Amino acid sequence: MEKPKVILIGGAPLVGKTTVARKLAARLEYSCLSTDDLIQAIIALTTEQSHPHLHLLEHKDDRQYFITHSVARLVADAQIRNQAVWPAVKKIIMNHGRYTTPIIVEGWALMPEKVAQLEMGQVASLWLVASPQVFEQRVRQESEFFRSTAMEEVFIRKFIDRSTICNDNLRKAAGALNLPLVEVAPQSGADEIVDFCLERMFGNEL
Repeated sequence: MEKPKVILIGGAPLVGKTTVARKLAARLEYSCLSTDDLIQAIIALTTEQSHPHLHLLEHKDDRQYFITHSVARLVADAQIRNQAVWPAVKKIIMNHGRYTTPIIVEGWALMPEKVAQLEMGQVASLWLVASPQVFEQRVRQESEFFRSTAMEEVFIRKFIDRSTICNDNLRKAAGALNLPLVEVAPQSGADEIVDFCLERMFGNEL
C-alpha cells in the first residue's frame, strides 16, 4: 500500500496525540506539525479585532478560565476556536497532499466532519479515543500545572470533564463517518499505540 502524504492524528486534550504523532513521524520519516503551534503562530500575526474567535482565550489565566466557566462553555469555546483555525489547517493539508513533503498533523483542531469532506486520496486520518479513566489518570499526573491554584480540584475536575465530553463527541462523529478509531487504554504505552496506528493504516505491509 502506498503511504499517504498526509496523516492526521486527532483526539481530545491529553489523549496522547502529540507523543504518538512525533513517534509515528520518526518511524515514517515525515515532518510533524501541531495545530496548537499553528494557532499560536496565527495569533502572533493577527489581532482580536481581525480574528476574534482565534483570540478567544488570549489574556486569560487558564486556571481561572476553567474555574469560573461551566464545562458546556469550555467545550463551546474550544469548538469556536477549532472552527476558526480550520481554514489554515486545511491549507496545510492540501499543500502537503498535493505538492510538498509528507507530514503528520496532530491536534484537537482536527474535526472528523471537516476531514471527511476533504476527499483526498493522499490524506489518511486516525482518531485517538479513550475512557474517562485515561483522562483522569493523565490529568493527575500533570501535577505542576494542575496544582498551582487554590481551587485545584475544581480545575482538575473541569479539565477532565471537558476532555471526556470532547472525546465522546469525537468518537461519535468519527464512528458515524467510518473514520478509523484507535482506542487508548489506561496501560497503553506510546510505542504500542504507534504500532497499532501503523497496523490500522498499512496492515503488515510495513
